[in-house]
Amino acid sequence: MQKNSYHTVSKSLHWIMFVLIALALAMIEVREDIPKGTPLRDSLKIWHMLVGQLVLLFVIVRVVARLSFRAPPAIPGPRWQTASAHAVHGLLYLLMFALPMSGVVFYQAAGKEVEFLGWILPHLVAPDPALKGNIKEIHETMGNVIYFLVGIHVLGALYHHFIVKDDTLKRMLPGKN
Repeated sequence: MQKNSYHTVSKSLHWIMFVLIALALAMIEVREDIPKGTPLRDSLKIWHMLVGQLVLLFVIVRVVARLSFRAPPAIPGPRWQTASAHAVHGLLYLLMFALPMSGVVFYQAAGKEVEFLGWILPHLVAPDPALKGNIKEIHETMGNVIYFLVGIHVLGALYHHFIVKDDTLKRMLPGKN
C-alpha cells in the first residue's frame, strides 16, 4: 500500500518556503511605506534580499527532497483539476527560482555586490542601468504573480478540504495522516 501523505521532509520544506516567501513579500511591501533614506527602509531591503536568497537555497533543497521522497499519488479527480494543480505547482517552482535570481541580477546590474551570509556572490552581469530597469520590472511583476498563484494554490486546497472533502490539504499538513 502506498503512503497517501507527503514525506515529513517535504511537508517541512513546503511550510518553510511559505514562511520565507510571506516574509520576503511582507518586508518589501512594508518597505514601500517607510520614508526613503531611513535605516529601517534600508534594513528591510537587506532582509528582503537575504530571505529571497534563502528561498533560492531552500527551493534547491526542496527539489532534491522531491526527487528523493516522491509525492504521493494524485487524488482522483477531473483531469482539468489535476492539470491545473500541476501547472500552478510548476509555476510556483519556477518563481521560487526566478524571483531570487532576478533579484541578484537586478542588484548586480545596479553595480552593487550581493552578499549572502558573509560571502560575496559571483557576478552574473556587469553594471548596466538599462538591464537593471528591465530586470527590476520583471522581478516586481513576478512578485505580483506569486500572490496570484499562492492564492489559487490556497483556494484549491480549501476547495478540496471543504467542498470535495478529500485529503488533498491533509496530505501536506504537519503530523501523521
